[in-house]
Amino acid sequence: MKRSNLMIPLLLVALHGSAQTAKKISLAEALSTAATGNRQLQIQVLEEAHRKEVTWETKSRLLPNVAASGGYQRYFDRQVIFLPGSFAGTTKPVQDVAVGGKNAFNGVVAASQPLLNESARRQAKATIYDERIQREKTADLRGSLGTEISIAYFDMLLMQSQIALHQQSLVRNEKALKDTRSLFAQGRSLKQDTLRAFIAVENLRSSISYLHNNLEVAGIQLKRLIGMDDAIPIELSDTLAPELPVEGAYELNSAMATAVQRRNDMAVQKLSTERSGLEIAEAKAERLPQITAVGQYQLQAQADNYKFGQYIWPPTSFVGVQIAMPIFSGSRIKAKVSQAEIRKKQESIGQEDLEQSVRSELAALLSQWKEANEQLRIQQRTVELAEISYAMMDDRYRNGLSTRLELTDAELALTQAKLNHLQAIYLHKVVHVRLRRAQGLLQL
Repeated sequence: MKRSNLMIPLLLVALHGSAQTAKKISLAEALSTAATGNRQLQIQVLEEAHRKEVTWETKSRLLPNVAASGGYQRYFDRQVIFLPGSFAGTTKPVQDVAVGGKNAFNGVVAASQPLLNESARRQAKATIYDERIQREKTADLRGSLGTEISIAYFDMLLMQSQIALHQQSLVRNEKALKDTRSLFAQGRSLKQDTLRAFIAVENLRSSISYLHNNLEVAGIQLKRLIGMDDAIPIELSDTLAPELPVEGAYELNSAMATAVQRRNDMAVQKLSTERSGLEIAEAKAERLPQITAVGQYQLQAQADNYKFGQYIWPPTSFVGVQIAMPIFSGSRIKAKVSQAEIRKKQESIGQEDLEQSVRSELAALLSQWKEANEQLRIQQRTVELAEISYAMMDDRYRNGLSTRLELTDAELALTQAKLNHLQAIYLHKVVHVRLRRAQGLLQL
């Protein structure tokens, strides 16, 4: 067999092998995948880990510090000290005297332990607040992603359901077009009726194409959110199932109480307000003295040769306490205290504003939730009536009691009723997700 004849089967096998089976994914699986795959969340988790390391770094300022050092110097001229002439046996008031060896070695081990460093202690306490704030921000991002992914998933479900409804309508309208053409050929229908049926079919095909394109774009967005490769095709395993209207309603004060306890952004704001109070204490602590215990052990030797066995290594050691007290800093500390006090006022106002904003958000969502339930009841009933109307009109048309135009209008009303019902189901799900998110109840 010729080589060129082998290429076609091999190419077909390669193309068949490259086709990927669509991965079925439910909403729960999408949320679970995003918990580890979303890149924004990965960045925030690393920021949380970074803040933990900053906390350890700050705390280390209160722990003992031990350091060892050593050195060697080669002097071309001996070191010089200055003594009174009488000490050196001369008549000069001051006499320079060359001392020491040309080779100098020394080794030092030094240790220090802060005994009183209120500024460092308060800074360490403040970094613990920073760490807690980052944890709350991570949890808040999880909630935001959960909301975004849920709504994106519902968007795709809505478009899939709309495509299915339009395809059902397309089948009915194609049949209507066929019937109209047949009647026109028999002289029992107007050309205008055929043209109208043709336009309806083409409009439906255009709508289906538009929805398919939007569905593809929405799928790319969903895969980005959950951290999946764009090249992997996905298939939604959930459906936009009919919802039952929820009896009863949320109560605003109860929802607000839940939000205060569960919302992470409110927790972040509260921690930020408390953190600003620590900034004031931290700035004022710079006026306090710092007391440190110190100690050192040193070995040194000097000689003109490298006969280390003959070296003498006299030790020098001490322990003591060092006290540092700021006296004047050019009003720097005063300015820092004022800045911290201003920051605390800002955070307090921000906390009050956030509480009012959350309350307004919950009030609006509760109103939308009530309306979504009402719309769901109405649209369910409308679909039932539209189905009855279409069945009646179809029966009348088959018995020659109504026109094709009347049947087409009934079919259009049925399709629109089903589309409105889908929209009501979608809105019901989305408002519920947003309401749970507003109360801090939604997480990945």
